[in-house]
Amino acid sequence: MDRREFAGGGLAALAAMLLPQAGNRHAVPSAGLRSSPWTPRDMLLAEIPTLMELALVPGLAFAVVDGTRVSTYVFGQSRRELLLDVTSDTEFEAASLGKPVFAAAVLRLVDAGVLALDRSLGSYASLPDITDPRTSAITVRQVLSHTTGLPNWRQAPGPLVPDVDPGSRFTYSGEGMFYLQRVVEHVTGKPIEHVMREQVLDPLGMTASSLVWRHAFEQTMATGYDERGVALEVYAGIGRRLEPLAGRWGRPMADWRYADAERALREVFPQLPVLGQFMVPNVAGSLLTTVGDYGRFLISMLSDGGGPLSLTPATWRAMFTRQVDLNSALSWGLGWGLEHEGDDDLIWHWGANGSFRNFVLADRRRRRAVVVLINSANGPKLYQRIITSITGRDHPAFLWFQV
Repeated sequence: MDRREFAGGGLAALAAMLLPQAGNRHAVPSAGLRSSPWTPRDMLLAEIPTLMELALVPGLAFAVVDGTRVSTYVFGQSRRELLLDVTSDTEFEAASLGKPVFAAAVLRLVDAGVLALDRSLGSYASLPDITDPRTSAITVRQVLSHTTGLPNWRQAPGPLVPDVDPGSRFTYSGEGMFYLQRVVEHVTGKPIEHVMREQVLDPLGMTASSLVWRHAFEQTMATGYDERGVALEVYAGIGRRLEPLAGRWGRPMADWRYADAERALREVFPQLPVLGQFMVPNVAGSLLTTVGDYGRFLISMLSDGGGPLSLTPATWRAMFTRQVDLNSALSWGLGWGLEHEGDDDLIWHWGANGSFRNFVLADRRRRRAVVVLINSANGPKLYQRIITSITGRDHPAFLWFQV
């Protein structure tokens, strides 16, 4: 569907894309890590256009990080209808790849004494939909390790209630991240976009990244496509529709807090339930970024905790220390999935907004990483092949449940 159709039938499709989906939870052993550098083979680069055609994938970009060097590769079209090519400046919906970026910002606030990992969120802020004592008792650590017990997203307005007891097991939850976003806004007294800029985006030079729509993105934003190749934008589409309202209010979206996002949703999308998953800004899904900008973030994740983010050694270790096991090969730290292979631990995360599918994987010990951004729901078919080829092995994270 094109942008004019977004407000019509596209809203139903959007709602379906953002609600929880089922998946497999099985991991299998894989071969040992390849010791050679993570460099894409010429054969892979030559094959990608054909693989994209076969998988009905319009465009993709990926970056390979080696220490402090980022090499970017772009293929296909960012907007098929306009015959626009993907470039290094193309904006993609990062989807859940924004969660580790938010986690880094939160951990900086922990180091600054603004938040504490094991203090209840309810002790920081009283929110009208937080009425269950179990929800109030959820901690920052539980949010970042996805052990809140909360659903991925609520399907109807009402109190935010855990599906299982917080701390009992892994329950992947965008809702938990959005809850923490609201608490962060309360304790800092700042809109979440400002917090993200101050804590992570500006220090790392991620100037092309934002949780909210910018008018300049009109020239660089990729369109997302569903499994059939039909155009379907998610957070970029929401942001584009909200831009005129921000103009009428005289209040840029970058200055919006939760109350602004809630009011905007009611005014512009009255067909949608008033739920966080449809609001912008949203740390769990609305990050718009380029492959080069995300590469800059990965450079910081491959460091020893120094540099622009300057996390303390204890906080840095906690980010990459298993907080909860998923299975024999996978666990979760604070903001990152962890993959274990012998003495090697990799960090990883997926991103899925329905029409954008992304994946990032990094080997911190050898200071190398790869991130793939794809503007198609068929993206996993491609990013799995690309990452397997570059790293020299298959990965259990590909086989585990993905939302």
